[in-house]
Amino acid sequence: MSTIGTCRGIVVSTGDRTVMGRIANLASGLQIGQTPINKEINHFIHLITSVAVFLGVSFFVIAFILGYHWLEAVIFLIGIIVANVPEGLLATVTVSKKHYLFLMVGSIGSSF
Repeated sequence: MSTIGTCRGIVVSTGDRTVMGRIANLASGLQIGQTPINKEINHFIHLITSVAVFLGVSFFVIAFILGYHWLEAVIFLIGIIVANVPEGLLATVTVSKKHYLFLMVGSIGSSF
């Protein structure tokens, strides 16, 4: 290594033909898909939503058959749907994502 003086250099490759250029092309060509935990969370949310809507509509029909006013039946419908969403769902999903991210970072660190 020199800190003073002059020198000449020969350029062998530029742009995409360099190692850095190939890495950049590979990185830009990656497709971002869903992680396994995102797939599981989406499946769980769809399941909870389906059950909540089914129960809400069922109670709406039962209330309407039993002679309740349509507005009261709609209130039953909304109440059942809202009641079926777990209180801690948001916190559970957030903690799960952070834990999964921690595991992924740990596995990346152990591969070097």
